[in-house]
Amino acid sequence: MITRHHVALSIICTLILCSALAPADPVLIIVICTGACTGAILPDIQMKKPQGFQIRTFAWMVTRFSRFVFLPLICRAYRAIPGYPSQPGDKRLTHSVPGVISLGAVIAAFLFIPAFIFKGSVSWMLPTGFLCGVMLGMILHLVEDLCTRKGITPLFPFSNARISGSIRPCNITDRRIAQFHFYDCSVACIILGFDLLGTWHGVASVPVSVFALASCLGMMIWSSDVSISMETVGDRFTGKPHRVLQEVTVVLENPDSSSS
Repeated sequence: MITRHHVALSIICTLILCSALAPADPVLIIVICTGACTGAILPDIQMKKPQGFQIRTFAWMVTRFSRFVFLPLICRAYRAIPGYPSQPGDKRLTHSVPGVISLGAVIAAFLFIPAFIFKGSVSWMLPTGFLCGVMLGMILHLVEDLCTRKGITPLFPFSNARISGSIRPCNITDRRIAQFHFYDCSVACIILGFDLLGTWHGVASVPVSVFALASCLGMMIWSSDVSISMETVGDRFTGKPHRVLQEVTVVLENPDSSSS
């Protein structure tokens, strides 16, 4: 999905959980939502720099952390494992479960090492909330992307199994993404409304919020015709499904084309 879809859906889903986990702390809610927005943007290392300075420029700047700080580290780690070399430009490195966990660990180091050095003057609650928001945003990013035609490779580089749906994010005639926004907003309003009315409090609200979030994500996946497929062996390095197989087929069918 495109950036604004990721950010909007991540904020809505995060608010559903925050209604149970941090209902009386607006500062913590803002920090968690900020982390969720950051996490929803971080995996998109392929984002191009916008022309001129605009709102999307901030999103592009966030992705530079993944591009120039995280990718060199994860590629070096994978190259140390025999049979699993990785190219720095392959976006599957950040669109997978191992990539998200590793990226979260790197961000945790950047957050908690300074907090540990300046302990006593910095609250642990805010960096912890931000990190939780980042992890939630990245998880939501993967769930949202697996609903699209391009999909994700969740266990890359250890498996080439690809999960994909049928949504084209730029197709304005497809109303499913708008339906996702409407459904998620409706659920969030209901949850926040019951919370403000004092219908439930404390631990009792946690399973309700988790169920509400699960219903939002489940509806997205169910509506997207999600399926599992296998990419070709050569795709591990190119990141372009079936491109290698197609090129070999063309050469075999047109042996004289290479000499022209």
